[in-house]
Amino acid sequence: MIDVVFLLIIFFMLTSHLGDLRRTEIDLPHQPGEEQRDQQDAAMIVDISSDGSYFVESMEVDLNEVQRLALAGVESESNAADFDVLIRPDRLAPASYLDRLLNRLTQVGVTRWKMGTYDIDDGGGS
Repeated sequence: MIDVVFLLIIFFMLTSHLGDLRRTEIDLPHQPGEEQRDQQDAAMIVDISSDGSYFVESMEVDLNEVQRLALAGVESESNAADFDVLIRPDRLAPASYLDRLLNRLTQVGVTRWKMGTYDIDDGGGS
């Protein structure tokens, strides 16, 4: 019985960190925002690095692939408004990359998106 308990403990310790591995290391913009630390409600998370590269689940993809993934996500939802995108731009990324991404997401029917920021006042990310 003790062996089973130890195996379960090891399993849960390993799987709890897998969600963190999906994130790209991004220096988020320092802006106050709505307090929301849990990213689980986002159907898709897109990171924009300081050089303008796009990442989905820590894998670098081009803008066409981001658009294709978003279209597949919108089509899989019964209500397109339920497909929520979290965008995490690096604070040094040019705004033109964010603009291109938002234009592509709008073309495929994404109507809701949120931007991840880092709140300087409380020291936490949004």
